[in-house]
Amino acid sequence: MTDSLDTPVPDSFSVSVLVEFRELRDNRWETGRWSVAGVVAGSRGSGDITEDRELHAAAKGQQFLHTGLHMHLYRDDAESYYFNLVSDTPRVFVICSQEPGGPLRPFIATLSYGEATSYMETDEIVESVAMPPELYRWAERFVLEHYVPEKRRKRKRENWKEEARGPRK
Repeated sequence: MTDSLDTPVPDSFSVSVLVEFRELRDNRWETGRWSVAGVVAGSRGSGDITEDRELHAAAKGQQFLHTGLHMHLYRDDAESYYFNLVSDTPRVFVICSQEPGGPLRPFIATLSYGEATSYMETDEIVESVAMPPELYRWAERFVLEHYVPEKRRKRKRENWKEEARGPRK
């Protein structure tokens, strides 16, 4: 991204998702497992059209590049992006669907813990991968522009002894 700090932060970013199948050894019930291997900032796809491109196929595994996804940032989720950025390992959460025996099909990529959690609660497949530097810089600019931490308020201590005695007469 070559935006100067004076220009507004764009609220969407194109990404591609790398999905791979790895053969499992010594497993009676499964021959292998699909997983999200990474997210690439930018997309070489055809605009808004999502497509899967096979990158690698071998006896022990396959790789597909799913292009055409767009990540969006929302002001009301800025706190979630902030906590993701300051974590030990900032993550991109990829929400996927999967037909039995078929590959993972990513349909949403997000930086929001809250959004990822809500999809987990509906039993969707949610994978997380390390955040690429381009997405980190983009999200960081967005958070700096839109997130204002709430001021911490000191709680007032209730006089619970007075309440236990009852009202004064």
